[in-house]
Amino acid sequence: MAKLWRRLLVLLIGGVIAVPYAAVVIWAVTASDRVGNRADSLTIIVVGIIAFALLCVPAFLAVIRALERTLAEQLLELSIPTPPRRPRTADRLRGALFYFGHTFAGALLLLTIVVLVPAAVVLVGDPGQAHELSDGLIGTDTSLAATVLPAGLIQTLAVGILLMCIAIIVVEGYFLPNYALILLGPSAADRAELAGRERARRFRRTVLAREVHDSIGHALTVTTMQAAVAKRALQRDPTIAEAAVDEIARTGREAVAELDHVLALLRTEADLEADDDAVIGAETAQQPRRTREDIEVLAEEARSVGHSTQLRISGDIGSLPAAVAHELHRIVREALTNSLRHASEPGASVSISVDARVVTLTVINACAVNTGGARSNAGAGRGLQGIKERVELFGGDVRWTADGGSWTLEAVLPTARGTAAHTGTATTGGTVRVTNEERQT
Repeated sequence: MAKLWRRLLVLLIGGVIAVPYAAVVIWAVTASDRVGNRADSLTIIVVGIIAFALLCVPAFLAVIRALERTLAEQLLELSIPTPPRRPRTADRLRGALFYFGHTFAGALLLLTIVVLVPAAVVLVGDPGQAHELSDGLIGTDTSLAATVLPAGLIQTLAVGILLMCIAIIVVEGYFLPNYALILLGPSAADRAELAGRERARRFRRTVLAREVHDSIGHALTVTTMQAAVAKRALQRDPTIAEAAVDEIARTGREAVAELDHVLALLRTEADLEADDDAVIGAETAQQPRRTREDIEVLAEEARSVGHSTQLRISGDIGSLPAAVAHELHRIVREALTNSLRHASEPGASVSISVDARVVTLTVINACAVNTGGARSNAGAGRGLQGIKERVELFGGDVRWTADGGSWTLEAVLPTARGTAAHTGTATTGGTVRVTNEERQT
């Protein structure tokens, strides 16, 4: 019932808007009828048409379209997206079409309430009034009045016109929200653009969440193990304990720096009002360029907690695009973190091969024979799923297997797509690729 009253209120507002238009038309018609001079009558009609046309100008203004959109959102309980750009001619025409439709529907509602309903009640309730109306229409030709416009026909026409107007009003009220969404909302191209921006925004947030998970997870794993090393060596070898504490401090500082980086990107996105190019540019500018030494530091971190790690690098990591080197560093870090957490025996082997087309990473560590093998790529945890997403952003391939008591992770990253992957909006044929994690968000 509340919805019905709100829709009637919207139509009544349209009727109020229609009053000036009706007043101009009535004035022009009545004034021209009173004037005997044909030239003066024509002048009055022309003036009326000009006044009517001037009243139509607001229908094409952007502010009127915005007011109509606000009215529809508040009273029709709609959520109409704001177009991503200034209105074009087609948008103004659609807004004007809704304005005139709204005005016509409101005028019809007012006419029905103020004129048709009372007239139908009077004509049906008082047949004498119907006879008088029939005589007034036909004049003195009583035979024509009896055959063409009898009183019963007048009553039937009045009721029929009333019912027809009511039916039109009901249909208008029913479809009013649909017309508002179509005519006041963004065009099909604008909706596609808004959807693309929302997918890119959600995707970028997923990437940032993965960065937080990987960096904080790695830092917590390393610091926990370093704390255990410090505790064991505190009595027998204070030098080792001191080195472990220093490593905890260094790892903590790096984690805080990466967390600040992610938070800065989130603030940048809010400050720039989701300007994709500006946010991506800010993200690219703030990311450090990863080198061979950074990967060697990861291996040394693992060794410092008793996880003997063999690192073999063939090729020049410095020749990789910055984005590829950055993601390679992230993948190696997450792979070593998983090895520290889940390896059945301390130790890991990391091999990196760089050539002109691809960079290949292989990480091997021990695992229990009765575990791990049942885990598939589809059922991987957050860390492995994050690695999979990073590699797929480049159009690369990643797989992991457990065989003969060893866990093997293999990743191949093409080097030509580094920039697209680094921005967090990988493109394939001009479309944004959305990850499984984003679809579940």
